[in-house]
Amino acid sequence: MRSTHFDRNCVCVLFATLLPALAAAGQQERPDYSKVFDKTDAMIPARDGIKLHTEIYSPKNAAEPLPIIFERTPYGLADDEKGYSRKLARYAEMIPEGYIFVFQDIRGRYGSEGKFVMQRPVRDPKDPKAVDEGTDTYDSIDWLVKNVPRNNGRVGLLGISYGG
Repeated sequence: MRSTHFDRNCVCVLFATLLPALAAAGQQERPDYSKVFDKTDAMIPARDGIKLHTEIYSPKNAAEPLPIIFERTPYGLADDEKGYSRKLARYAEMIPEGYIFVFQDIRGRYGSEGKFVMQRPVRDPKDPKAVDEGTDTYDSIDWLVKNVPRNNGRVGLLGISYGG
């Protein structure tokens, strides 16, 4: 039977080896997204009149119309000291490819109006004023395609946890 003392020592050595690298990574400066994107704050109307807080990040000097990457969240947009969403860091590998990034607080959370309902039930399709996550998303995408300059009409919806 192998000693757990040896295993703990291996973990300690590994941690001690990685600690300086982890500390250095934490101290690296984040990119200045204000040099890469023009930011627009919008309150997008849903079909029942509630407005949803949305941040739109359009690449500066885009040469052609671009697709939109859209993320809706109940967790807030967590802007940095310059007012740019920290969520952009998640998409660091995609930024050079050319996308318009859009982040939105879902109904009733942070900057969005309305009442938040955890796992809101699917709406009654017979009621044209009924809303749910799907109608808010549909209404937002419709608004984005019609109102965001230099988009190509394509929208990809991404999310993790609740937003997924």
